[in-house]
Parts: sequence; C-alpha cells; structure tokens
Amino acid sequence: MKNKIQILPEHLYNKIAAGEVVNRPGSVVKELIENSIDSGATRICLIVKEAGKALIQVNDNGSGMTEEDAAIAFRRHSTSKIKTYDDLENILTLGFRGEALASIAAIAHVELKTRISDDDIGTLVRIEGNDVKEITKISSDKGTSVAIKNLFYNTPGRRNFLKSNQTEFRHIYETFVKLAVSNPGTEFEFYNNDDLLFNLPKRSLQLRIQDLFGDDFGKTLLNVENGNQIINVKGFISRPGFTKKSKQDQFLFLNGRFFTNKSLNFAVYSAYDDLIEKGNYPSFFLFIHIDPKKVDVNVHPSKLEVKFEDEGAVFGFLRKSVRDTLRSSDLTFDIGFGDSISFENEPQNLEHRGSHGESTAGLIKSETSDRAGFTGGNTSFTHGDSGFTEGFRQDNGGSRIHSIFEASNPLNDINIDESVSPAEQNSQSAIFEHTKKDETEKFNIWQFRNKYVMCETETGLMIIDQHAAHERILYEKAVQLLNSHAAFSQQLLIPLNIKLTKIDFHLAESLKEELQNLGFNFILRTDSTLELTGIPSDIKPGDEHKIFQELLDQYKEYEVKLNLEKRDNLAKSFACRSAVKAGDRLLKQEMVSLVDNLFAAQMPYVCPHGRPTVIRITTEELDKRFSRT
Repeated sequence: MKNKIQILPEHLYNKIAAGEVVNRPGSVVKELIENSIDSGATRICLIVKEAGKALIQVNDNGSGMTEEDAAIAFRRHSTSKIKTYDDLENILTLGFRGEALASIAAIAHVELKTRISDDDIGTLVRIEGNDVKEITKISSDKGTSVAIKNLFYNTPGRRNFLKSNQTEFRHIYETFVKLAVSNPGTEFEFYNNDDLLFNLPKRSLQLRIQDLFGDDFGKTLLNVENGNQIINVKGFISRPGFTKKSKQDQFLFLNGRFFTNKSLNFAVYSAYDDLIEKGNYPSFFLFIHIDPKKVDVNVHPSKLEVKFEDEGAVFGFLRKSVRDTLRSSDLTFDIGFGDSISFENEPQNLEHRGSHGESTAGLIKSETSDRAGFTGGNTSFTHGDSGFTEGFRQDNGGSRIHSIFEASNPLNDINIDESVSPAEQNSQSAIFEHTKKDETEKFNIWQFRNKYVMCETETGLMIIDQHAAHERILYEKAVQLLNSHAAFSQQLLIPLNIKLTKIDFHLAESLKEELQNLGFNFILRTDSTLELTGIPSDIKPGDEHKIFQELLDQYKEYEVKLNLEKRDNLAKSFACRSAVKAGDRLLKQEMVSLVDNLFAAQMPYVCPHGRPTVIRITTEELDKRFSRT
C-alpha cells in the first residue's frame, strides 16, 4: 500500500507559510523596515509604487551582509538575531524568527544589494519565487537595499484578494508611521509613486509626532513618564479637550515594538474617567519597557500579539501612570477672542441657533435660497426641489399629512429591505401619521433630553432618535448627490485652510470628485494644506473644519471595519458626521421638518447602520399598561 503522508516540497511549503507573514504589501514594508532597524541603520528610505503591488523598496545604511550571508538570508529560519533558547527568552530585536525574507521571496521577484563596511565591493542576489537566479559582485553603498517586485505574482488568488490601491496604501502608510514613531532617532524618507511624502530628520519623540501628525496636534500632548525596577512607561497622551471620534491615533509599543492589546487600550481610556465624553477617544503614544523574560512576543508571526506574565499588573500600572499625568497637568482651556463659549445653562442660550445666526455664519453666502440642514424655519432639511418633501400628499386643505413610500427620486444604490410588502407598507403609513394644526396652535411635538423627538399621532406616541433620523435623511440625499453629480454648495466668503496629515491629504485627493459631488469645493496645495472654498448646504456654519476632518476619519474607520464600496462609505461617513447629535437642542420647526423628511425617505425605519430611527407606543398599549381596558 502506498504511503499517504508526504513531506511537502520546500517551494510549496514556503508559499503556504508566506500567508502567515505576508498578507498584503504593508506586511512586506513592516518586515523590511524592521530588518533595517535591527541592522543598526540610522537612515532608511522607503519607496513604493502602485500601493506596493508593483514595487516595494527599502534602502538603509545599516551593517550590511557578506556574500555568504546574503546567499542564505532567504532560506527559511535563517537569522542573525538568535542562536540559543536563552536568546529567545531575551528578545530585544524586532525580527527573530527567520521567516520574513523566505516568505517574501516565495511570492515575489526580489533583488538584494548589500555591502559591509570592511568590503570594497558589494553583493547582488536576485530571486524569483525562492529560485536563486543570480549571485554576483557589484559596486554598492554600505548597507542594504531590498527591492520587491510583482508581489503575489505566482499566487494570483491571494493577489486578487488585495483591496484597492487606496486601501493598500493606507496600510503601508500606517505601518510606516508606527515604525517612524517608535524610532525617532532614525532618519526616514518615504516616496510614493516618485512623490516624496516624508523626509524625517532625527528628532525627539514629540517632534517626530509633530512631523507626522502636524504641529497643532503635537501641541495638544501631555508627557507621561513613570517607572520602577520592573516596568517603565514613557510617551504622550492627548489633552481631554482634544479627543477624537475614532481610535485611530492610539499607539502602544512594547520594548520598541508596536503591539495591540484591547485591555491596555482600555486602561488608558478609563484613566480619563469623566474628563472625556462617551464616544470620544484619546490619542496616545506610549512606550512600555519591561524585562523580556516577563513577556512572550513569539505568539504569532506578525508579532502584534503579546502575552504578559501578569497583564493585570501592567493594566493597573499603565492606568495609574496616565491618571497621575492628567491629575498633575494644567487642563485649563485657553480661550482666545476668536473663540465662542456656550454656557448651556444660561436661559438665553437654550434656543438652537439657525444657519443665519451670528459668528461665522455671517461669513457664508449661499448659492441656494435655503440650507438643506436645520435653519430654524419651514425649509429645514429641505433643499428647494430636491424631492425630499415630495413624498407627502395633503388632504383636507393640508390639515393632514400622510407619509408614502414611493420616493420621487429613487436612489439606485440604496439597499432597501424588499421583504416589506405593499400591503404592509400601506398599513405602516398610518403609524407615522401625525396631525399638523394651524401654525398659531400648539403642535403636539416636543424634545426629550435633547435626544429624542416625541410626537403625538392619531394612534399613540411616536419617539424618534434625532441623530439616527437625520443620518437616514442625509444618507439618502448624499447617495442621490453622488449619483446625480448635482451638488448644492455654500461658498465661503473667506476660504478655510485645513492642514491635513499626509494620509488624509492623499485620501482627500483620491476622493476629490466624490467630495465635490457632495458639495465640498476645495483646492489642494502642495504642503498638505486643503483650501476649503465651499461646503455642503447641510453643514452648520462654524463646524466646517471639524466635520471635514471627522468625515475623513470616519471614512477610514468604515473602510477597515465594514469594507464598504467607496460611494456608500462616503455617503455613510458624511451622514454620520453631519447629522445633528444627541444633546443638540432643536426648535419646534426643526422637529416638524425632521419628522416630515424622515418619512419622505425610502427607508425611514432605520439609520444607514441599521439602528432604529423610530419606535411607537400605541394608545391601546398604554391603556393596557394602566389597566384601562
């Protein structure tokens, strides 16, 4: 009988194992730069083309390799970083498993040039799919240059699973940022398609953060430093007043290596206590140094996961370090003459300001007669003849308004639950029926906790989540604008300059057409500055900078978590960040307009993320609860 168990050929095993180390171009960037750092390089240059699919090249001035070392460097489990088990227990280098180069060489065309300082001439090694094609002597600079071309050329299935160039580039960018932050004493250059994105000199950690994230961001940071004989924590956290809506700018490093740990992230978050609102997240760059024997970094080839001997103790120490920093810092907000302060408990400020209020609203001229967002008047949420109010019909001289579900402007790309039958739709229309009395009479609609709109109906009580409802309205409008290319925009009399990070600038550039379709008019400057000249009519004046930045942040977050198509992602992001928030006080006219426009939508029952927008309590149910039946 023929034996069934066989030893896999090395070339096949390498391709399978490569999936654990190299799952996208960003993984290659990580492994190559980490090798350069481990080689003692003080200057590293990263070059990528077509988001790494065509070329990833890393040049360094590190120690280099001899011809003999270069020849075996691409064999599996070949490494210069550990030799004995004791070395494995005391790992201080970024790489050590000896898998990265072998995995990369198995699925790409590789060209290595290297020279040590003692040699006058260097070595060239060319490999294709683990097959060594050439080893020869060449003239080269001290250090190592590794060029990776045609990644996944011999594994088309894996190449087909790569995302768009924008998504893959973002992963490369984030990998570069993590390595640049953790090594401020190393000079870095980063070229994308021949464009120089970064030229980072040797800096302190805070200045390196400012180089990467902007001067304004760097000035919002607080220094954290605490330690004992066992554990040490250093780095920076953001002031409570400068939190974000996403968790993107949160970096933990263990002995110089970036890692992820939800528990320790929560330790930092919980240290802020009530200093930040729920749903906001601090930024932090924290370096934990601990005895290598008390941690295990050999959990996974990516080395992103770490096991601690006593994670609870690390959690407590980290939280205490952050909390002590916050308590000892001056957290007083500096208010300039150009800033506005809202005292919510003052009676004169309990009215929601419309779009024609004071401050920055006066700097805006509209290309249209009314805003599509809240205006405090009867045109709230409605933009001229956009079709969002045409879904209503009036009977008895306008005394009754019924919502119907046949929208006047179908939105082709909205996914609507078709399981609801026409009969059910007709019966449901009665649920949303509300009485609109004469304007001089009190309308039975009010706001509860500045979060929910309560509306009396003929059959009971309707409760609307104002944020979720406005999200649905703005989402459908955004999809319509993206499909029709007919945006309404308010032009700013004084253009607003927004300084973006490199990745956000690149994202805005790639989304320029879609953003303009939504109503954002802007000019991209060469210094990563965006000059905003027009904004969508749904945006409240004065919030332009904040909403545009949060829109980009939300887009990136959805891209990772939800893997949405570009236009759908942008529509959802815009709706989420532009909608009224829980806590915003609304005028009666705004609440009425919210209800009217919600039930003119194609799918009024849920927000774009699937949360309910409205619930109903019938009079019959109330009677049952009070034993009146």
